[in-house]
Amino acid sequence: MYLKTLRYLKPSQLYHRVSFTLRKPVQLAVPKVSLRFRPFDWLQSVERKSSMPVANTFSFLNLTRSLEETGWDGGEMERLWLYNLHYFDDLNAADAKDRISSHRALIENWVNQNKSLAGIGWEPYPTSLRIVNWIKWALSGNSLEREWLESLAMQTESLSKRLEFHLLGNHLFANAKALLFSALFFEGEATHSWWETGVKLITRELDEQILGDGGHFERSPMYHSIILEDLLDLYNLCQAYEQVLPGMSDLSQKLLSKITEMVEWLRAMMHPDGDISFFNDSALGNAPKPAFIFTYARKLGLSVSKQLLKQSRDLEQTGYIRLANDHAIALIDAAPIGPDYIPGHAHADTLSFELSVRGRRILVNGGTSTYENTPQRHKERSTKSHNTVEINGRNSSDVWDAFRVAHRAKPLARVCDLGEKSSTVSCSHDGYSSFGRRVHHHRTWDFQRGKIQIVDRIEGRNTVGMARFHFHPSIQLKQKSESSWQVEDHDHEILFEVIEGFGMVEPTTHSPAFGKIVESQCLCVSLSCGASSVCITWNTSPCSS
Repeated sequence: MYLKTLRYLKPSQLYHRVSFTLRKPVQLAVPKVSLRFRPFDWLQSVERKSSMPVANTFSFLNLTRSLEETGWDGGEMERLWLYNLHYFDDLNAADAKDRISSHRALIENWVNQNKSLAGIGWEPYPTSLRIVNWIKWALSGNSLEREWLESLAMQTESLSKRLEFHLLGNHLFANAKALLFSALFFEGEATHSWWETGVKLITRELDEQILGDGGHFERSPMYHSIILEDLLDLYNLCQAYEQVLPGMSDLSQKLLSKITEMVEWLRAMMHPDGDISFFNDSALGNAPKPAFIFTYARKLGLSVSKQLLKQSRDLEQTGYIRLANDHAIALIDAAPIGPDYIPGHAHADTLSFELSVRGRRILVNGGTSTYENTPQRHKERSTKSHNTVEINGRNSSDVWDAFRVAHRAKPLARVCDLGEKSSTVSCSHDGYSSFGRRVHHHRTWDFQRGKIQIVDRIEGRNTVGMARFHFHPSIQLKQKSESSWQVEDHDHEILFEVIEGFGMVEPTTHSPAFGKIVESQCLCVSLSCGASSVCITWNTSPCSS
């Protein structure tokens, strides 16, 4: 398992993992910097939901605690909760102006209590997000005390010495974004290296991380949204500090091109309710809602349609497919689990899908409630928590620990035929093959006006397959016959019929947000002689095999 995990890493990651671990934080001289003149206004960015209900009390991951209880390094608190504590997102929340005195006291507290360059608050990722939030707060008209500015410069210098080359992906992108924010906010000798490093990394990572269809290469709609917000912030920053440093025009144009592509990808991966789908590590509430991102883009001068995308789309480079007609949306995962060298946010969800009918979510993947290495994390990453087929009780990709993957499923024979009246998608994967034993899962989606039929087939000896269809927690099923179940959707009926195989409904859970787990239902279909067929209709037309 370790060998299968390590073989995909870049040699540079192994080198940087060792050097990052051995290179301990050291006391640095405070960079000599001053505030840079800004020619144009900073436009208000995406406003986050308030996470500070009262002074020194914080609500993250659906869990509320006071700073007095947790301290900055948090004791028994979940690591992601503590990361959020150090981000300072509330500085730029919707009603932040009502808490200016509390925010000033909080910044003062952080500066006084975090002087040693050690602890969670000085780890590169929370440092990166905090730098950006403090600078956004200042650009919005708030003043930073001299000691806070010195701390901000020191945080940036420390970050520049501990960039996350061992992790790469969204972490390294966040590091580079913070360097650019400080390089433009300040001026002084240190800012030249911050700017050069930041521009080099952002330019390189945009080409590496944003694929040809506009999707982020980690293939998580949540992280795609986070990176898209990052690009909009950087474009906003370049507009505010227009031409004050070399290369800004080229960077702005590159950002603009990638933003346009990423907006269209996000529109394709949304449900009609306006929020993201649950593929890989995705949860609601952690990234801004797409509507807020699109409003921000329009404020910056980009043209973004306000209409729901009604067309089907093959997002070929990331591997996802959107099937759409007047009444239904199906989002299909015929994609690799992510980039080989950073699959940390991947789930064993190959050939899963989600379905909305008449604007209402019907089928959803299991979601994400935690990043801690717990049985709940393992369950949420497992194949059985997704709308796909589990074979012999195994995962289609060997997800383990909190962010590790050993053997990975590879999509094969992907065929996408999108038509105006009907569409067909078919794909296979080899995730269950091992040690010369060839096992393939084949799935076909036949999408027409009023119905979608899902046909599964297993190729391989001594295999027992189970197809699962996870329902949104708001959905309640009523059994109509031995092989059919009905969903009441106001005045409309949605019918699930098991054409081939044996079906039964079981209780399960869904994790729509971090720290939140709710009860739901799952239709489990045992494959008969290695095959099953399930037809979902949302009209009264009969469905035949």
